Amino acid sequence: MNKHLPLIVVTLLLCTTLVWIARMGSSTALAIKNKGHVSVKGFASEKITSDLAIFEITLQTRDMDLAAAYAKLSQDNEMLTKFLGGYKIKPQEIGASPVQVEERYRISETGHSTNDIAFYQVSQSYRVESGDVAKIARLASESGDLVGQGITAMVRQPQYLFTGLEGLKIEMIGRATANARERAHILAKNGKFRLGSIADVRVGVFQITPLHSTEVADYGINDTSSINKEIKSVVDVRYFVR
Repeated sequence: MNKHLPLIVVTLLLCTTLVWIARMGSSTALAIKNKGHVSVKGFASEKITSDLAIFEITLQTRDMDLAAAYAKLSQDNEMLTKFLGGYKIKPQEIGASPVQVEERYRISETGHSTNDIAFYQVSQSYRVESGDVAKIARLASESGDLVGQGITAMVRQPQYLFTGLEGLKIEMIGRATANARERAHILAKNGKFRLGSIADVRVGVFQITPLHSTEVADYGINDTSSINKEIKSVVDVRYFVR
């Protein structure tokens, strides 16, 4: 038996495989040409730092006597103002909503509401907006100290926003489109066809997520819980080919 036979067989198989791959590549290029276009995705991402923070807090008091409830709320407001002053919050950074009064009625033994007022609930909400993001983050993290002062307060998670977002979105679309064209040129070179003009562009939703997050959503994400975040843009571009 010829001892070189296995080597010859392996060589023939390898050659056959390479020919098959070449034909597949040619077939792919031919299919693209026959369709008249090629579609590619373009990507762009940018790290951003929030430049506006929003902190919201609602003070709440209750008493069977309405005047007493108002008096307690007024006292709590003074304590809140002093608390905010400790973080150098400027008066123009604070917005206050009108005072809200709710009548709460007694519940009967059968579980039904009666016409007898059990107590008055008086509340007022405040909204603090500042470009000093670190200051608001510190304020939010230490707002629990108000509870220790005998104040009933409902604190919402602070929001961290980037005010230049709309302008950045336009820039991101341009960068993603350029990335798509770069990908299309590589595809054209490998597929041995010439790239034409843009036939169609579809801009995907923006994903604004915390840094290093891989989360995506069909309707887009707009993270407001993180100071440092990342914006991602995707575009689908279809090119004519010839």
